[in-house]
Amino acid sequence: MKAQRDKRHARQASSPTPETPRELFRKVMRFECPGRTLATLGGIWQSTLDRWHAEGMPAELKTIPDLIDYFGLARHIWEGPRASLLTYPHFERKVLRETGTTVTYVNWMGVVCTEFKTDAYKSMPHFEEFPIKTRQDWDSYKERLAWSDERVGKEWAEQKARWQASDLPVIAAINRTGSLYGTLRDLIGVERLSYLFYDDPRWVEEMMDTMLELFLHAMDALFTDVVPDAICLWEDMAYRSGSLLSIRHVRDMMLPRYRVMVRKAREKRIPVILLDSDGYIGELIPIWLEAGMDGVVPMEAQSGMDVALYREKYPRLLMMGGVDKRALARDRGAIDYEIDKIRRTIATGGLIPFFDHGLPHDASYANFLYFVERLKEVAQGR
Repeated sequence: MKAQRDKRHARQASSPTPETPRELFRKVMRFECPGRTLATLGGIWQSTLDRWHAEGMPAELKTIPDLIDYFGLARHIWEGPRASLLTYPHFERKVLRETGTTVTYVNWMGVVCTEFKTDAYKSMPHFEEFPIKTRQDWDSYKERLAWSDERVGKEWAEQKARWQASDLPVIAAINRTGSLYGTLRDLIGVERLSYLFYDDPRWVEEMMDTMLELFLHAMDALFTDVVPDAICLWEDMAYRSGSLLSIRHVRDMMLPRYRVMVRKAREKRIPVILLDSDGYIGELIPIWLEAGMDGVVPMEAQSGMDVALYREKYPRLLMMGGVDKRALARDRGAIDYEIDKIRRTIATGGLIPFFDHGLPHDASYANFLYFVERLKEVAQGR
């Protein structure tokens, strides 16, 4: 009996400890586990959850983490640091007018926008007026972009401690501050900024330099004693057919500054640098890779961003997203197509698949259940 117990204990002692989600994420990002990946979920609209409850989903499943836990998927932490990383102080929210269905207000960035009073997430706000129209406006605005240590305080300390104690992968979203184009577009407007690249490029570069300086300060303040598993910069600088600005301008004006951003992130020992942009980004990816970035998100399928094709083109490109959300509004055949695309891509690693945008309510609960089971299979290499 003693010999049997010793053998059993020896087998237990030699059994590998199950991977934590963080350990698996790191392996995927290093291409160390081809054929396997993290099975997780991205955004899902509230109206989608409402539909699924009506179609039989348990009532206690109210959030995406609830779904992840219930269906045996893996959580991840995707958060922006709780600190004032763009405007300081923020603009005070001020309601300018209302109708029965809409509200027009000044947002925290100083943009006047109109959105629906209910279910605003279902559509983009309509931007009525931008805070920067002239150089004088910029001179005033950039006072709110000056760095001060008061921007980072207790909330960040608490969030940082939670990240450090977790066994989940942490992707730090450096959204508005990790941007050279996207934030300026939101402060000036697409049309006005597009003209400025030709009419006053020096001013555009001055604004980009201000954004760059803010980013460098933020990296020093945030990541001196904590290292997330990845950071995600943000641009949203493409639409369905291509870049919102010329590739020449991206290369001449943004690439040198991206290199500085990447160098700072590497100094902080950040292992993975991602960039978030919707739309067709095929012509932008080579520039981001040349700058030293590692990958992209969300690989919007309806804009032609097929993860399997881009894996063939860029064998070491990291990708997150890439699952065409429209497939879940169709049928199992469409879902199987997405699963096959994922399988072919993760065969060599470097992909964390999830919906390429928030999943809308045209997806049935039955289709979601089928997708989850197929996702778990392919993520485990089956």
